Amino acid sequence: MEKENNQNQQDKDMAGKPLYVVTGATGAMGRVIAKRIAAQGKPVILACRDLDKGVKLEEELIAQTLNNDIKAMHLDLSSFARVKAFVAELNELNRPVAALINNSAVLPRRRKTSVDGYEYTIQVNFLSTVLLSMMIVPLFQEKGGRIVMTTSLMRNLTSLPYEFPAVNNFVPLTTFAQSKLALTLFSIYMSTTLRTRHVSVNCADLGIINTGMLTLSHWLDMVRDRVGQTLIHNPEDGAIAAMRALESSDTGFIFKGLDRQIKTSSLLKNREVFIKLCNDTMRIIKREMPS
Repeated sequence: MEKENNQNQQDKDMAGKPLYVVTGATGAMGRVIAKRIAAQGKPVILACRDLDKGVKLEEELIAQTLNNDIKAMHLDLSSFARVKAFVAELNELNRPVAALINNSAVLPRRRKTSVDGYEYTIQVNFLSTVLLSMMIVPLFQEKGGRIVMTTSLMRNLTSLPYEFPAVNNFVPLTTFAQSKLALTLFSIYMSTTLRTRHVSVNCADLGIINTGMLTLSHWLDMVRDRVGQTLIHNPEDGAIAAMRALESSDTGFIFKGLDRQIKTSSLLKNREVFIKLCNDTMRIIKREMPS
């Protein structure tokens, strides 16, 4: 009876704690971020495309951190419908959300079209990430919440074409860089419009992380040559910027490591392109948002 009462009390205590949602949780970077949050005793939702891997990671993190409030959930960012299904399932937990860490990203070698008709990289890395972020805002705890967008220094190697988010000429690295540039720029809009709801929106520049993504194509050697070998880190080092962005009380910043941060608005080079990006993106997102 005493054991049952202790378990009931533990369940009540867990139900009151707000959730930390980490997308792409089973990837090298996501695992590190999720583990660091879990080690602080915070509830973690492992949002992942491969639920079997997610459940395995859930078991590993519970054993490693002794934090039982960890749950794997299926999230497929290649489809707006599946994003909405994830948010609906999250809502059914009847628990407030403290933070969303948008870590998931893809870098496919060949052009693919999503079920919604967008280039796959743009859908996953940008459009669905924005939709997820906007849909989770109503689930935040009363005092507000935090959104972290993981960006990439490759955003500095490109610009947004006029037709974006459409992609006329697919080049893997360029399209990936454009998706990260768009996400970073759109975070300016989000940090401004969500400020009154006490929601902070920051970016984390992880550098170039030594993960499986780097081994996908030999042409990534070009990137290493352009930005320098010293910028290639392991996931543990990359997580520093993500955790700083998560824990900061600021909004509208890009965090770059131990003690560096810049205003995201400093990236604004062409206000006309920025306005078009925000208008076009919100037109797409509003069609998918519940009325």
